[in-house]
Amino acid sequence: MNSYNENLQASVLESLSEQELKLQKAKANLDASMFSLYYAEGARISAAEELIVANDNYKFQQEILEQTVIDSDLSTNVLSSVNLANIFIPETVKNTSVAAANVQIAANAILKLASDVGSIFSIVNAADFDTEIYDQSKYANDLMNGSSPTNKGTAYLAEKTSQLSMEASADVAEVPVSSLAEKTTSTDTSIKGLLEVVNTDFNTASTAVMTDTEALATANSAEKKAEGTLEDTGVVYKSTLNAYELSNEQLNLDLKVTLPIEEGRPTSYKVSFNSYKSPFEDSKEKGVSTGSDEEGYPVKNYYIFLVKNKDKEFFSLSDAEGLITEDQDKELYIKIPSSNAFSYTEKISIRPQSLGVEENASDSKKEKEKVIDNKVLKQQYLRDVNGGDIKIGENYVVYVLAVFDNGYKKIINTFDDYLTVSSACFTLKNRLTPAKKIVVDNNKMFFTSKENSDFNVEYRCIFLLFNPKLTKGLLTVKELEKLEKATSELKEYYKKNKEKQSLKLLLEKLKSKISISIKSETEESKNTILEGYEKEKQELIDKLKKVEEEIKKLEKNLKKPGFFFNYTIAKGLEVESYGIATAPTGPLKKYTFDINVSTTDSFGNSLIAGNEYIPVVLAMPKKKDEEVQFIGALSNIQETSVFQYTIKTK
Repeated sequence: MNSYNENLQASVLESLSEQELKLQKAKANLDASMFSLYYAEGARISAAEELIVANDNYKFQQEILEQTVIDSDLSTNVLSSVNLANIFIPETVKNTSVAAANVQIAANAILKLASDVGSIFSIVNAADFDTEIYDQSKYANDLMNGSSPTNKGTAYLAEKTSQLSMEASADVAEVPVSSLAEKTTSTDTSIKGLLEVVNTDFNTASTAVMTDTEALATANSAEKKAEGTLEDTGVVYKSTLNAYELSNEQLNLDLKVTLPIEEGRPTSYKVSFNSYKSPFEDSKEKGVSTGSDEEGYPVKNYYIFLVKNKDKEFFSLSDAEGLITEDQDKELYIKIPSSNAFSYTEKISIRPQSLGVEENASDSKKEKEKVIDNKVLKQQYLRDVNGGDIKIGENYVVYVLAVFDNGYKKIINTFDDYLTVSSACFTLKNRLTPAKKIVVDNNKMFFTSKENSDFNVEYRCIFLLFNPKLTKGLLTVKELEKLEKATSELKEYYKKNKEKQSLKLLLEKLKSKISISIKSETEESKNTILEGYEKEKQELIDKLKKVEEEIKKLEKNLKKPGFFFNYTIAKGLEVESYGIATAPTGPLKKYTFDINVSTTDSFGNSLIAGNEYIPVVLAMPKKKDEEVQFIGALSNIQETSVFQYTIKTK
């Protein structure tokens, strides 16, 4: 190779290699920023949940504090009353005793007077019956001793008063004011201690609200910063990718490898590149004989080579030119005759044994042939330049050698051919099948999957929080480009839900109105009333149906986690953020997963009763070292119903 070509080759190689490294770095930064945003959103959601709990606890502690303050005030008043009673009751006991003694003296005097009045009346009754003095004596005797059941006399009342005063003295003396004072003091002390504890708890709850509010503000700030970082790294990655693709197109024949997207084992891949264009004007137009009638002037043939990525630094033009002298049946290259086509695309098949699948002897002859439209087409196979079959999970690159027409070589006076620099690194991988028909019933998850029986797969059950109010304002995959549209859809969703509830209420009121109106009517008038209401009722039902359909349409658009989540995030989750499904057993033929108190959401937090979640399933190989051979599959979030988690009670 001449010095010009060597320098050109080196410059192109350096440029593309540098851009490929930048692209890999940009991709790594993009993935890292995705995870940073995801966990920043998780921290923000956790902070918001903790603030909700803190606010609820604050309100609860506030109610307890208010009641405890009331109880404390009552206890203070009771203690004050008991202390006063402790002062006055002993004096009351003393005064009552004195009063009782005095009443007893008075009663004794009245009784003696009653005895004297009785004696006087007896004397007067015997000596002066029916005289004026008799009447006065009788009147005095009746006042003293009583003359009827309603008039029991002064003597009786004196005895009764004496008894009551003695009982009052005894009752007052029995009041346990000293022990009551002790108990009241103890109770007041306990309530004051409770008030102190409750007040401390209230202050703690208040501090928690302030702390969680600050934490939420900090989390919000960090989340928004992560959003900006993701947007920046996304722009950098896209621009780096565009720069690499443009450079590859202009400097390297736009050499590309396209991998299959079908599920299961890969059966082929495609190599495409543009035709080589001479940097000089067409010599034929100048009247100079090129010595060639080839359509693809100045290239006679193209050759595709497969090289392991680790060996690409050692693959050179001389290696390529040496390989094309080998028998083509060795499959160390694929030869493509030049034509006047602008670009070339070659489909390269993969042998089953390269994928670890045993081949039947009867199929060996058919291996290289394929029948399409009654034509037998030879399938193209390509080994790497060392003679090895392509392997799943191995990193490869491809090269294209353009062998120039001899006439062209004479014109430019250089007999070197042209070898591209390597394509971007690619890896063939098996594609897993996503889970289907995911449902959650009574805290048990069910789903199906039609997977290749040779694949050793585990299904990771992930639960995404679905709370539009809590996650409102967070960046999602779709909202990265359509944030404004998503926000308007969310507002419309709430608006339609409100309209739905209003229509339901109107319908219930109408039904109640109809029921009341026909209670006292005749059969004929009932029919008339029902006919009058039927039109109004049907209009409401039609409106309600329309609103419900609109809500379903909005729910389909909104049924995505309100935070950043995609396959890259799902694949990188730690083990505490998912559970492994149980393989099908019995007639159901469905995978299952039990949801219980130990189940966590995608952020590793325990599921919260009453919250709604979207169940998703990630199919991945069981063995960690096999991940390089597989592309996992994430179930379709849009096709999965939301469920509300409830704690089971036995």
